[in-house]
Amino acid sequence: MGKLDLWKFDWIFMFAALAIVAIGFPFLKSSASAADFNRQLVWLAVAIFAMLFFIVVDFMIWIKYAYWIYSGSVFLLVAVLFLPAINNARSFIRLGPVGMQPAELFKLALIVALARHLGKRDNLHMLQGLIIPFVLTLAPLLLILRQPDLGTALTIPPILLAMLWAGGARFLHLASAILLGAASAWPLWHFGMRPYQKARIFAFLNPENYETAEAYQMLMSLTAIGSGGIMGQGLGNGVITDLDLLPEKHNDFIFGVIAEEGGVAAAGSLILLYLVLVLVGLHIAATAGSKFGRLTATGVAAIIGWQAILNIFVVTGMFPTTGVTLPLVSYGGSSLVVTFSMIGMALNVSQSGTQTTFGEGASLRL
Repeated sequence: MGKLDLWKFDWIFMFAALAIVAIGFPFLKSSASAADFNRQLVWLAVAIFAMLFFIVVDFMIWIKYAYWIYSGSVFLLVAVLFLPAINNARSFIRLGPVGMQPAELFKLALIVALARHLGKRDNLHMLQGLIIPFVLTLAPLLLILRQPDLGTALTIPPILLAMLWAGGARFLHLASAILLGAASAWPLWHFGMRPYQKARIFAFLNPENYETAEAYQMLMSLTAIGSGGIMGQGLGNGVITDLDLLPEKHNDFIFGVIAEEGGVAAAGSLILLYLVLVLVGLHIAATAGSKFGRLTATGVAAIIGWQAILNIFVVTGMFPTTGVTLPLVSYGGSSLVVTFSMIGMALNVSQSGTQTTFGEGASLRL
């Protein structure tokens, strides 16, 4: 167990996360069924416990066992492909009434694995130093695409890029990697994307031709946002929400519900809180007492920030529709628990000061 230092503890980071939950939960209640909302309350309790657990247990323990955690998450990504499909995708592992998404767990596993690897390397300014980090990231990414879960797959690369940058990689090399990633769009389009995924992109480019099909969700979301005004229509009074015209309104499109019922005031407050969460997370990284801590906090800030941006872009029609949850707000146990676990890990880094469990140059061999 790590020693909790309340004087160094970053309360702003924790309160920003809890404030996001506090803003989102009333709108989740107004858009989800009673059963789903009650289930999410249970998941919230589990998530808070997970955050406290990661706060108390020294984050360097997770760094020490990072490769085991990573290997376990990859095993689950493989195992889920052999399970029966749910909604035409193999992304859930169910144990009775409880479901778990291995792709969500992989986000946390990747952060600790990259922090472990990059924290012991001083050759990241050279191309050969980037090979293993890219393999650690891209190989499991193919498994996630195989499910298929394009939305989650899109949230993974920024973790790698942000942590490489924090670890000392050259901007030119990272820019080249981004260009190579963009070049991979052609083979992905022809060999990796399903017909319905291609249709969503066509609908994004020409929504008027798909307004009753693939573009319907995006158009209903924009209608809900436009009707919210400054202060919104009030909890439970949103026409689009109340008439159940917005598919996945309690899940991937919860931001549309917030904008309709809470208006610019609620939606803008939520965006501001995400900005605070990311900036404070980066501050935690900048002031961390070890390279492992800096890398871990950077990864946490990167995934929360990018996932929030991607979700809001989808809901506001600035990006093709894809399944990405709004962190700490959307319905879903796996996402909520994993996000709070990462927040707990960053909070652990914030109060660790200049002390590291293993000391400068200590061995992490198991």
